[in-house]
Amino acid sequence: MPAPSAVREAAALVSASAPQQRIIVLGELHGTHEAPALAGELTGLRWRKAHGAPDEGVTLALEIHATEQARIDAFLDSSGEPAARDALISGSYWALKPERSDGRRSVALLALIESMRERRSAGEDLRVLAFDPGSGGGDANVRNPRMAEALREAFARDPDRRFVVLVGNYHARRAPPTRVGGLLPGQSPPVPTMAHLADVPMLRVNVTATRGEFWGCMGGACQPWPLGGRETIPGPRFQRTPQDSTGWDAQLVLPEYSVARPVEVGRQR
Repeated sequence: MPAPSAVREAAALVSASAPQQRIIVLGELHGTHEAPALAGELTGLRWRKAHGAPDEGVTLALEIHATEQARIDAFLDSSGEPAARDALISGSYWALKPERSDGRRSVALLALIESMRERRSAGEDLRVLAFDPGSGGGDANVRNPRMAEALREAFARDPDRRFVVLVGNYHARRAPPTRVGGLLPGQSPPVPTMAHLADVPMLRVNVTATRGEFWGCMGGACQPWPLGGRETIPGPRFQRTPQDSTGWDAQLVLPEYSVARPVEVGRQR
């Protein structure tokens, strides 16, 4: 489980680096406890001004299929009773078996949505947006611009709201990488989601950790995967990286990632 102090410190570092930035994008490795906890903490910080008074409302945008929006909205407006929780995960999106789940359907994501519900009930002007319309049977070159368009419409629809976007770290890049494995001769890397929004002012943060595990799908296997590093750091490190022309605007390194397993429908109580 994430260390609350490290997550709070990391959120404060990101927020302090861009106090006037309307849109902050957190590029994560799916399937950790820390990245969703960071998104939740940052959303809370963005809602409050330094003196503690409420700021404009904040929307937390999640890489969840858009068909889940109605169920999310209903849960956010509920009292969080078991029946409401069951209804939230009753759609086909959450029904994937762990061996097919890429980490986006994690218990940590579910806990993040629950925390948003609790804070809304306490009076915070928070929303959750499921912005992934899917690929419609295509590939990343279809899905990425569709996700970008969904975000663009949301930004335009609510010009006075702030946004925290939690998305896979490839999607958060400002441009495709110059090198990527697994491509056939003549193929080019997919254009990342945020590269389709290059004209929209935002801060793109790559969120990594020095050690630990995440849940992901690689080589046909969906399971916990270790991070390669073994460095121990006492707390999070944040650095702007304007020279990183194909990557992100900033790097946030956490002390550790802990794996968050996929939700298994029917085992949540």
